[in-house]
Amino acid sequence: MIKKSYGILISVGFLFMLAGRYYPDKTAIDNNIAAGIYIVAAVFFLLATIGAILSLSKGK
Repeated sequence: MIKKSYGILISVGFLFMLAGRYYPDKTAIDNNIAAGIYIVAAVFFLLATIGAILSLSKGK
């Protein structure tokens, strides 16, 4: 499944990056929530990278 949908994972990662960027940062708790959103985005980008590598390695 991950080999075929790395484009979707990249798109979701960008959406989480935008959400983390525009999340209000008034308090320390808000900063922690924004950091959590960035971590989720990083996980999506990592999964997308693994999927792209797997799909390109199977293509040869």
